Amino acid sequence: MKYTPKELTENVNISHTSPIKEFFLLLGGVLAAILIVYGVLGFAVDLVVFKLPPAIEQSIGKLFTQNYANTKKTTAGTRLQVVLDDLLEKHPDGEINYQVHLVPDVNVNAMALPGGNIIVFSGLIKEVESENELSFVLAHELGHFANRDHLRGLGRMLVLLTISTALLGGDNFINEFLINSLLNVEMKFSQKQEKMADLFALDLLNKKYGHVAGATDFFEKLGKEDKRIRLLYYFTTHPHPHDRVKALEERIKSNGYLIKEKKPLDNAFHDIKG
Repeated sequence: MKYTPKELTENVNISHTSPIKEFFLLLGGVLAAILIVYGVLGFAVDLVVFKLPPAIEQSIGKLFTQNYANTKKTTAGTRLQVVLDDLLEKHPDGEINYQVHLVPDVNVNAMALPGGNIIVFSGLIKEVESENELSFVLAHELGHFANRDHLRGLGRMLVLLTISTALLGGDNFINEFLINSLLNVEMKFSQKQEKMADLFALDLLNKKYGHVAGATDFFEKLGKEDKRIRLLYYFTTHPHPHDRVKALEERIKSNGYLIKEKKPLDNAFHDIKG
């Protein structure tokens, strides 16, 4: 039988699908795999952080606070530590040495870092109007420590760094971005974590003063100053200030907390407030 070759009617070297489509399909598959790995490792991080020994956390904390090691000690900073220590008397934790660092900066913010370190920017001091309001802010950060939120945020960032290094090598712009984020301690928490820290702070404020005056002051001011559309808060890490005030007021009512006279801010902070 004689073999008769068939004439090719199609170019087998040309793909029937668009190269761009294939690229995006491949990219989508890689991203999906990364998200799955990140989710699994992130869940593992949440389990591990509650068992992390305090000594290891203290060591991790030194990596972050070295940026603030040379911050000048001031009377205001000393007084701020006293306010924190008064709160800790009502919420003792002998395993962690909590320290507050007052940093000259216009940011109206405070944050919890590993090792029991709390950063308070002077811009926040300018906004608070009573010791009660300031105590609530510090108690809120202690709430993040109690729920281990500070380690969860750090752990997930380290997971991203590990994934990036495994896929792209150690020297790439993504790693540089993640490391800068770690060094700049831009630790963000979820809306649920922020709400839990708010409620923790409210309960601690009541333990310290016997009432909760000043608990909603900071958020009420934020609500007046923030002109963003309410819908945008669905895409942020913090709940809308009005929602935070409402949640606090509901807890105040349900627990029967009292509202009494607020304590004036100590004279040590007057130079900052101008």
